[in-house]
Amino acid sequence: MTSLERLFNPRAMAVIGATSKAARVGRIVFETLLRSGRPVYPVNPSETMILGHKAYNTVDALPDNIDLAVIAVNARRVVEVVEACAGRHIPFLIPVAGGFGETGREGSELEKRLQQIIKNSGSRILGPNTVGIFAPREKIDTIFVEHGDRALSLGGGVAFISQSGSVGVEALGIESNLGFGLRAFVGLGNKIDLDEVDFMNYFRTDDKTNCVALYVESLNNGRKFLEAAGNISKKKPIVVLKAGRSDAAAEAIISHTGKLSGTDMVVSGAFRQHGIQRVYDEEQLCDAARVLSTVHLPQGNRLAIMSPAGGYGVMAADDVETLDNGSPVAMAKLSDKTVSAIRSVTPVFASSHNPVDLTANATDDMTVEVLKLLLADDGVDIVLCIALFAPSMISDGLIRRIAEIVTDATKPVVVVTQFGPFTDGHISRFYANGVIGFPSVVRGVRAVRWLVERAQIKTRWEKVS
Repeated sequence: MTSLERLFNPRAMAVIGATSKAARVGRIVFETLLRSGRPVYPVNPSETMILGHKAYNTVDALPDNIDLAVIAVNARRVVEVVEACAGRHIPFLIPVAGGFGETGREGSELEKRLQQIIKNSGSRILGPNTVGIFAPREKIDTIFVEHGDRALSLGGGVAFISQSGSVGVEALGIESNLGFGLRAFVGLGNKIDLDEVDFMNYFRTDDKTNCVALYVESLNNGRKFLEAAGNISKKKPIVVLKAGRSDAAAEAIISHTGKLSGTDMVVSGAFRQHGIQRVYDEEQLCDAARVLSTVHLPQGNRLAIMSPAGGYGVMAADDVETLDNGSPVAMAKLSDKTVSAIRSVTPVFASSHNPVDLTANATDDMTVEVLKLLLADDGVDIVLCIALFAPSMISDGLIRRIAEIVTDATKPVVVVTQFGPFTDGHISRFYANGVIGFPSVVRGVRAVRWLVERAQIKTRWEKVS
């Protein structure tokens, strides 16, 4: 198996089809890769200088030690460029152009030619029809559309593998507003060579990765996929959005990727057997990755809920019992000691039982004290803290105070917070302080469920090991 280390950490790179012309893919990719501080060589026979860098006429004229070549030319020219790169034994090639297997027989023939060219050459292809990769800490970014790269620049532990570049980058772009720790993003494209299993095997042993998230439509080899996913699940969480559940979606996959998708009938059962956590839309995929990569796991499934608005607590309790059949979460029963202590620090008309209603008279001090009491209760394994900032006696300082408790706590805490147009900003501030927050009750409860589910998966693997 070829190591993928030089794909994410190349010594030098080339952009074939780089150009000085604004808004062209070759210009965007070249300009972005220059920010890595590594050698990047532009190849374009029609230009001598590109953004102050010498342009090379051909691939053959390039220096040695190039580990990655991004190919930004049209589909018909890709074949000759790949042939030249394979002749130079460049390890990794990323053809970003569409116009291959997703377009029909002629495009499929081009893919076959590419496969034949790289056979036994030592070169590997990611794509074609792909946005490529993004590794924030290494500053390697071949994505040529907006994808929240600035917000994601600090990096993190989530390896995000997506067959659809658009689904992946749009989801990440939105989630980056809330705070998201990205180890690396991979757009698989048509995966004529490197596929999800190659990257899953790499990220399984990668010390920088603590969670793997995938969006897949078709699987080249279901058995290998499940084996690789199960091996990951034994060490770290793996979350999968498998599209194509309906007949109409399966037909759409054929036109999108040129490949058939597996039947959905057995997917959920196979995923459960191999410790894969399944989600059903791109928001859930990112939310699950956020919480599983950051929040430590609970010892049990008993959830305590606190809120300054009774309705939110009621909705959360409803979601615990009705959201997603088979939810592993249970409402905790608070001890008499905890109930009495909560009564002593809340208004007489507050509810001191689970879910705890602090009422609109909630203060920063009250919120902090009740959170501490819930975490101290032996009958509580995890806390959902609904922190609303509309109550008049709640201040922005509550973010820091909750974060201090969460950082020191031995039990996990998930926050739900809302503050009108400032909601995303508050969630981002929570994240910057080490706390995972969500903008709705349903998303918060699902996050709790994923933590409990992962804890149960981990326990199961430990019993069979």
